[in-house]
Amino acid sequence: MVSDFRAGKPEAYQDIFYLLYQPLCLFLAKMGLDNFVAEEIVHDSFLKLWNRNGDFSELHSIRSFLYVSCKNAALNLLDKEKRHRVKAEGYQYSLDWFDVPVTQQMIYTETIQEVHLAIEKLPEQCRNVIRLLFVEGYTPQEVADELGISSSTVYNQKMRGIQLLRNVLNKDQLFVFMLVFADVVCCSVK
Repeated sequence: MVSDFRAGKPEAYQDIFYLLYQPLCLFLAKMGLDNFVAEEIVHDSFLKLWNRNGDFSELHSIRSFLYVSCKNAALNLLDKEKRHRVKAEGYQYSLDWFDVPVTQQMIYTETIQEVHLAIEKLPEQCRNVIRLLFVEGYTPQEVADELGISSSTVYNQKMRGIQLLRNVLNKDQLFVFMLVFADVVCCSVK
């Protein structure tokens, strides 16, 4: 079959198509693609295969080429969709932000700046923990690994940092801090 495929015989191409088409579609469906998109990618991959028919000497290499080709096309598509989604969310956020009066934008921006300045004034280990948790979005375990400390130290420094920020920030600044970092703060006040 492979020698006939290398020779460009359509029957051999058809045999390979029937052998691998369904498994490839299932492979892509498991990656989260809907059936129509999966079929399009598989068809495109078979077209690439046909254009390179002289490059393959065994069925295993044909199978590998098709799986890798399908996987790469799916990953590229998923990455493109993710970029579009992030761009659309950012655009919607910017539209929402434009609807906010300038004075409120100024107050919010300056308050966030004050919160960051307050974080910078914390003791070093506490500051590093708070910055990684709240600003960078690390999990407590990731912070522990990054700083080479135990997870209990992370929790202690987190609680200490929140308490120190409560003492330094005024009510409005504390409210913005709680609003912006609500999920992280709420999880820490157990």
